[in-house]
Amino acid sequence: MSGTQIFQSSIDSNLVTVSVMNHKSNLEHAHREIELIYVIKGQLQVKINQNTFHLIKSDFILVNSNEFHSFQSEKDNLFVVFHFNYLELSSLLGQKNLLFLCNSNEQSLSSDQDFRQVIEELLSVYMQQRNDSEVETLEKTFKLISLIKFHYLKSSNQLEIPSYSTSKGQNERLSEIMEYIQSNYREPLTLEEVAGLHFISVPYLSKFFKKQTGKTFSQYLNGIRLAHAVNELVNTNKPITRIALDNGFPNLAAFNRVFNETYQVKPVEYRKQMSETTEKEENFTEEVGNQDSDEAFTELRQYLKGSEEQKVQTLPKVIGTVETETIKIGKLDAFTKYWNKLLNIGYAKDILNSDMQEQIILLQGEIGFTYARFWGLFGDDMLVEDRSGGTITYNFSNTNKLLDLLVKNKLKPFIEMGPKPKIIQKAIGETIAIQTISKRSLEEWTNLFRAFLLQCIQRYGIDEVETWYFEMWKPHTDVFNTSLQDEKDFLDQVKNNQDVGLSQFKEYFKIFSEFKKHTKELIPLAKVGGCGLSIDLEGDKLDLLLEQWKQEEIQPDFLSIYLYPIEINRDKYRVPIKNLHSNNPNYVINKLNEVRKALKKAGFDGLELNVTEWNISISNRNFLNDSCFKASYMTKNIIENLNQNQVNMMGYWLFSDIFSDFWDSKTLLHGGAGLVTKSGIKKPSYHAFTLLKQLGEILVAKGEHYIVTKRSGNRFQVICFNYKHFNYSYYLHPEGTMGINEQYEIFENNETLNLSLEIQGLVNGKYRVKELKLNRDHGSVLDEWLKFGAVDDMKLDEVEYLKQICVPYMKVEHHVVEGNSIVLKGELQPHEVRLFEFNLLFSDI
Repeated sequence: MSGTQIFQSSIDSNLVTVSVMNHKSNLEHAHREIELIYVIKGQLQVKINQNTFHLIKSDFILVNSNEFHSFQSEKDNLFVVFHFNYLELSSLLGQKNLLFLCNSNEQSLSSDQDFRQVIEELLSVYMQQRNDSEVETLEKTFKLISLIKFHYLKSSNQLEIPSYSTSKGQNERLSEIMEYIQSNYREPLTLEEVAGLHFISVPYLSKFFKKQTGKTFSQYLNGIRLAHAVNELVNTNKPITRIALDNGFPNLAAFNRVFNETYQVKPVEYRKQMSETTEKEENFTEEVGNQDSDEAFTELRQYLKGSEEQKVQTLPKVIGTVETETIKIGKLDAFTKYWNKLLNIGYAKDILNSDMQEQIILLQGEIGFTYARFWGLFGDDMLVEDRSGGTITYNFSNTNKLLDLLVKNKLKPFIEMGPKPKIIQKAIGETIAIQTISKRSLEEWTNLFRAFLLQCIQRYGIDEVETWYFEMWKPHTDVFNTSLQDEKDFLDQVKNNQDVGLSQFKEYFKIFSEFKKHTKELIPLAKVGGCGLSIDLEGDKLDLLLEQWKQEEIQPDFLSIYLYPIEINRDKYRVPIKNLHSNNPNYVINKLNEVRKALKKAGFDGLELNVTEWNISISNRNFLNDSCFKASYMTKNIIENLNQNQVNMMGYWLFSDIFSDFWDSKTLLHGGAGLVTKSGIKKPSYHAFTLLKQLGEILVAKGEHYIVTKRSGNRFQVICFNYKHFNYSYYLHPEGTMGINEQYEIFENNETLNLSLEIQGLVNGKYRVKELKLNRDHGSVLDEWLKFGAVDDMKLDEVEYLKQICVPYMKVEHHVVEGNSIVLKGELQPHEVRLFEFNLLFSDI
């Protein structure tokens, strides 16, 4: 006996429907939904288009939208079919045209086992159907969708028509015609109508279509109509006449004729056959009391029960097993600490704030950066110009206060000289406040800039000023406020082979040339560069900018880029749709790889590369900025990029929450991106820098979760981290909308990391071992504030208390090394960063 049991949860009924089947077969059909087939027992033959696949236990295959497919049960079997709503899935994945390559029978990926596990976890939750299981169902569903996207979805720029041997132009035309038929097969389409819409003659379309598809236009159109009709015939109770008309057939007679010619059976007879072998489809909630009567359902429950028992039996073997990784001290490589050379301290006027200045002094005393980057030096609020007397005179008293503070505290200025505004953003495209700078003519700007440089030389001496960095911002590279229509216009120009370099970059090159010419004239050794490249300069556009810049007489001393994990989502024509958070955990290193390759291609292979801004987000209203996650994110990316891509410096954005203080930031924390809160409490991100500072300058080893370094005199440092990336639910929430209590509920898992490192090649003797832990229990202002009840009326003594307790845990031990090795062990919480320092006190020799 064959059977089908369809069940679904009310919370995601618009997204996915799950059907359990055994001994089931069906005719070739098609539908808009994405279909995932997973075999639990036995064998199943699946035919997709002209390809046949033989699936066995644990195999899975995904059928794309509108693909012709059927399946045939060869023996006793049990399998599950998931149907994903195409429009809902397209919206969640942020891609208009979905195409998946997901077939465990044809290709084996490392992600396949995780995929199987999540499928069975989702089925287990569905089977339970408790009153409190809806949230868990939703979590498992999104986890499954997340894996589908990460491992099996082809990006929009990879979409192409398979199996047709045509030129690029013919392929595009055929694609447009087939897409039009797929979208309008329910309408009374004619060959004449389609030919007219695509500006070709009827004879040419008829011949072209038959040559490329092997079918006449009428055969192809009827095939699509029939495939969709078969799906409704089996899976709905609609009258056959209504099915025929709804799927484009002019009448019932035409439907009967095409159906009978294709399958040698009439539609009414086929429906009768299927109804005799398929139990009536009912909503799962109505079947709860009678589950045992359904053979397929009972088999599934028994399978899942056995699977769970097997997991429980094997679990004790996994827990407590920690494999020690051996690190032998051999060849040692020196490296440069690129991450603490540069820090963004913010908008110039804010730095005149006394609280900000106190925090800068504290920071520099404990961490010690080399350069401080700021912008808005010639902003209206800095009062540098006096236009009252008919001629322009200059007042540099405020700029001098700022520069005096930095020079006094051994911070070299890294000055963004362009009209970069101050922007406080909640999320992509959602600005809370913006403070722009009045426009100046090139002559006015040049006069002001020269006067500023001259007074800097006079005040600080040329030996000091020539060690500074000067950067020129390119306004339209600010992707967070760039019109996507501008991006589309640019792509249209590329397509039409216009001189894009001149049209897009000419004005910037003119300004930059003036900027560098005057700077070098007065301060020959100063570093002058730009232009703050961001994600809007990707691919061909980045290549064009660098190629054009290489042809200019005056070229930069360094290239500056911004790194925020944001990607431009495009449709199949590569036209921008919207900006999205990247779900790639390796975004930073991948993007740096792309930039370095582009530099080499343009002839800038040896050009100094500076990341002048980087962060997980542009938002200053995201409580993740206050969490331990931020420390592990920073540590992971800094260590991962060590000695990679020749990055000279990498400037964290940004220093203090004072920058983003506004009318809506009344509470102790407001999700600002600063290393310290506006009241001066150090965040986990601040402590990450203090731990990283302890690393030596000699690299011993680097792994997925750790780095080992050395200083002279047998002094070693080990930093371990347990980084967790977001799960798919994070990308479903608009940024800045998640509550303070939800910050740790959006990650792939909450598993601890058991780490054991044996470091061999040490000198025997007595060592002093110091351990510092940065986690939710030690050093997290967000978690400590939550213990306070996240109250919004913190008193001064309470703030001072948090300043005292929001520090990493520390302990010191002595250890005798006898076999020239030491083993360091630790169970790291999710998002934890831990530092071990051990140095030789005296040896046995």
